[in-house]
Amino acid sequence: MSSILRVQNLGYKDILNEVSLELEENTFNILIGSSGSGKTTLIKCIMGLVNYSGQIVFDGKIMCEKDKEIRKNIGVLSSFNKLLDGTVFDNLIYPLLNLKYSDSQAKKMVYENSLKFNINNILFKNVKELSNSQKKIVLFIISIIHKPKFIIIDDSFDELDSISRDIIINYLKSKKRTTILFITNNENDILISDYLAIMKKGKIISFDKTKKLLKDDNIFIKNNLKLPFIVSLSHKLNSYQLIDKLILDEEEMVMKIWN
Repeated sequence: MSSILRVQNLGYKDILNEVSLELEENTFNILIGSSGSGKTTLIKCIMGLVNYSGQIVFDGKIMCEKDKEIRKNIGVLSSFNKLLDGTVFDNLIYPLLNLKYSDSQAKKMVYENSLKFNINNILFKNVKELSNSQKKIVLFIISIIHKPKFIIIDDSFDELDSISRDIIINYLKSKKRTTILFITNNENDILISDYLAIMKKGKIISFDKTKKLLKDDNIFIKNNLKLPFIVSLSHKLNSYQLIDKLILDEEEMVMKIWN
């Protein structure tokens, strides 16, 4: 499998220190780290919002600040994304028209996504009338409506209601032909990823298959990072010799203990 994003020796002021990271095509990657570890700054570099040292290669091409064509293949949801004045429809169709989709194509994509994410009832509402949860899901749709090859999410889903959050997470899990980099503070999100990166003090200190990293809880403990509940429970039961392997599925764990 080939890589879609390769970050090499990335540096920025005293925040990033020779960060290197390579993401394979069509994989779900999660990046975690304590506050101040440099996660958001790394995303700003990828988006071309700050000048950095080192190199970023996307889909085989070296990125620079003016690479707007390359960045059309990247969808980003971050805390610095803002809605424009106007209706939800205006906000959804704007990036599509900006990317030179025809009016009919853009409208079709807007209506399809409004149904998919269950916001067709607010499509012609002014964004000022929306709840925080509704604004968040509209911003998410904007980041993926143009069908990017690579999706970056650097934003908390805490404001989302449980239904909207489930819709988004299920959508992300279903995207088998899209590469995803999800920066999260919710430890339970780790379980949906293929690969996990851990960042500390401006460096990637660990990057591997998620299941492999979850087998060793020491790296989480020494870096003050929370493990998903099911993983913590699995390690605890293993220490009492009630199970003999890492179990990430609740039903499987119940059956294992029961038997």
